[in-house]
Amino acid sequence: MKNFSEDRFPYKYLLYFFAVTLVISIAGYMFYLDRKIAIEQELYRHVVAIKEIKLQQIEKEQLQRKSVIQSFLKMQEIDDDLNNLFTGKSTNAIQNKISDWATGLRKDFDFISINIFNNNAELLFSTDTSKSIFQNFLKHELKVILQKDTSSLTNLYIDVNRNLLQAIITPVKKSGKVNGFVWTEVSFFEYLYPIITYSKQEPGDIEYILLKSKSDFGFILKDIKVNDNYVLQTLPISKSDKTELETLINKRGFNRGTEIKGTKVIASVNDIPGTDWVLIAKINQDKVTESTKITALIIAIITILLIILSASITYAIWKRSYIQFLIRTFNLRKEKDALNERYTSLTKYANDMILSLDKNGKILEANQKAFDIYGYGKDELLNMNLLDLSLNRKKDDEVIFSSINTSEGVLFETNHKRKNGTIIPVEISSKLIQQGDDEILLAIIRDNTERKKLELDLILAKEKAEEMDRLKTIFLSNMSHELNTPMSGIMGFSELLLQELENKNQRDMALYIHKSSKRLNETLTSLLDISKIQSKNLEIKFSSIEIIGALKQCREIYNETAIAKGIIINFSTTKEKIFIKGDLAILHKILCDLLDNAVKYTKHGEINLSADIENNFAVINIVDTGIGISEEHLEMIFEPFRQVSEGLTRKYEGSGLGLSITKKYVDVLGGKISIKSKLEVGTTITIKFPLDVK
Repeated sequence: MKNFSEDRFPYKYLLYFFAVTLVISIAGYMFYLDRKIAIEQELYRHVVAIKEIKLQQIEKEQLQRKSVIQSFLKMQEIDDDLNNLFTGKSTNAIQNKISDWATGLRKDFDFISINIFNNNAELLFSTDTSKSIFQNFLKHELKVILQKDTSSLTNLYIDVNRNLLQAIITPVKKSGKVNGFVWTEVSFFEYLYPIITYSKQEPGDIEYILLKSKSDFGFILKDIKVNDNYVLQTLPISKSDKTELETLINKRGFNRGTEIKGTKVIASVNDIPGTDWVLIAKINQDKVTESTKITALIIAIITILLIILSASITYAIWKRSYIQFLIRTFNLRKEKDALNERYTSLTKYANDMILSLDKNGKILEANQKAFDIYGYGKDELLNMNLLDLSLNRKKDDEVIFSSINTSEGVLFETNHKRKNGTIIPVEISSKLIQQGDDEILLAIIRDNTERKKLELDLILAKEKAEEMDRLKTIFLSNMSHELNTPMSGIMGFSELLLQELENKNQRDMALYIHKSSKRLNETLTSLLDISKIQSKNLEIKFSSIEIIGALKQCREIYNETAIAKGIIINFSTTKEKIFIKGDLAILHKILCDLLDNAVKYTKHGEINLSADIENNFAVINIVDTGIGISEEHLEMIFEPFRQVSEGLTRKYEGSGLGLSITKKYVDVLGGKISIKSKLEVGTTITIKFPLDVK
């Protein structure tokens, strides 16, 4: 803020300006480099793509010519003429016929010449009267080349006019035996001409060079205008040029920055398929990047404009900041005055006692509440020490002044005495604060008389509630025992009546008595269980338990009931035995109660039991295809005396204690239980117990 005390430009804004200028300059240069590289790569990719597409096209055209020749030679008339020629039965008429169709074939498909050889590489016919083929190949070379029984291509070779040729050798067979060969020559420049013609549309000087590997043959391809027509001509290259180009031949694919005759070039090098020749597309890198000069100029202008703009913005920000500082200073002064006024009102009318102390505990300031509570006048209280108010001076001395050494302050409870000698419980929050150039202790003191009274009332209420809960548990336990004895008699005698009565109506009544007494007995047992758990009188005998055997026992108990409903209870596990630490009776009750629920609420389908080990826990899954539970009812399913269907219209019997007791038993054994369910699909209950590590 001191920088704004004078109307001058602060150095920090000058640094901001230089930083922005540097960033803009670097960004402009990086953009220029990016555009330059992008132009080079775009041109290279475009030219290379054209060349590679054309090289692929060469292979297609070669295959097409092969197919044309093979189809042509299969014509019966042509086949007869050739066999007469190979067997020595040739006459002038046959020679003329061969000459006619050979000349037509050459013109129709742009063959340079057509030659016919026998198996001994003897030339029997040629459309080339000069027999120039023997200038490129000796007879023994031809014998080696003509050892083919399928159509093939020769390597590239040069004729007297420096034309680059390639021959298609097609064997002529009779009854599966090769009688001779048709040698058709094609100008390879015919394939290369579209590449060079298309390249004339690209910026920059693109040069195509053909080189023969491991030889001194090589020439530059030029498309020269002669008599208003473009003609492909070749320019020979010297040995020194060939040696310099070897650096490119050894690098197939993309090359950038290679120097040829002191000039950096971008080059693409590719083998011509099926030959020992290489095609090089070479571009002068400097000429290509000339187009970036305009871009560089535009970027430079934009950079200068941005620098000027940043200077203007920097100055405007400084001016605005200076004005805002003046406004903020004025507002802060107003806020300070208002804050002082509010602080005075706050301390004056606060419900807590507020004292300002020096480091020795002398009271410097006090609000009106302090005078009212303690009963001292202003002059009396401001001449006292805080410890003069303490009932236990030594203890308070140690606590309150420890706030000098802690930034968080201290909060503690103690007892103070009024002027009239009465005692009041108080809570003191003390903290060291900066006030101007001095450090003072700010003590906020709250009268705890009402809170202490409330705490005492709560303790008494809690003790009374615990006593009532204990009496309730004793009552439930006594009532359960008292009711269990007559209930056992009712269940026993009703079961005997079922066995002895023959009258159907009487048997139905006895069955109803038996079912009702059994249901009531289960409810009493559940009430007794939950009272034992809540009163913490449950006797637990921990031992090592094997849970797979326990699951199988529960399955046997409910298997007959399930089969009667048309339900299958499946069991699966990957372990032979799984041990946990727990109480066998409680575990048996947990598993049987859950399986009983699954059988009870499943109308059709199956119940799948499984046990496994996962992350040092024994995991038990009980999956049924029953009625399921909707998502909104899942939260209350473990609450005591709750069911999904409740009231007089509920569909299923029960007190609603089953799953609640099961969860409490699982918790007692140190396990966890979770449930997933979907209405009309089924329910999955998962229980996890810690493994018994022996």
